[in-house]
Amino acid sequence: MIYGYTRVSTDEQAGGTSLDTQKRQITGVAMAADLSSVIDWLVDAGVSGATDFFLRPAIEALDLRAGDIIICAHIDRFSRDARYCLNAIHELKTRQIALYLNGHGDVTDDSNVSGRLMLEIMAAFAGHERRVTRERCSRGRTAKKANRGHIGGSAPWGARVIGTGRGARVEDKPFRADALAAMAMYRANGLSYRAIAELIERDYDEPTSHMAVSRILHAKK
Repeated sequence: MIYGYTRVSTDEQAGGTSLDTQKRQITGVAMAADLSSVIDWLVDAGVSGATDFFLRPAIEALDLRAGDIIICAHIDRFSRDARYCLNAIHELKTRQIALYLNGHGDVTDDSNVSGRLMLEIMAAFAGHERRVTRERCSRGRTAKKANRGHIGGSAPWGARVIGTGRGARVEDKPFRADALAAMAMYRANGLSYRAIAELIERDYDEPTSHMAVSRILHAKK
């Protein structure tokens, strides 16, 4: 069997990365390698490239056998982690399953020395790019949070989200500062988190759980 493997992560889906473009490139690889034009398509949509190849939904559902061929449009569609990438290729070779990458041929073929070298270099760069992207996103979320931007999820206790999309921000409700001071005072006087929550909910008419009180007081330390 010849399988055309396509993948986009959740972020790439949002950015419009095309599965159709990958399919066209894979079809071209099959034609260039004089392989059968009958391709079974595998799609992993919303799956990270750092996930172990054999644990991805489209691959787990397969009964791969010796002689099968997998074609990918690019190394980062196959894997964005150098370790997982090379381990997966070793496993494919052991099981006598070929992996073709666009522009590099069969990278499980030991005679394809230049293709294997380029694969190892590109796998390292793919992993580096993923780490850089993750760090950049983390810095962006941290900076947005520091500027009271909303980074997703529910608003903190005693606050609300204003606006939508990238312009969304978090705004404290008028009573939040006084309520937090009251929580700290009650705790200093020996009250339990549950008792504090009941008093705060009564005094400020804001749904309050003992877990919320605990998180707030621990964050203030």
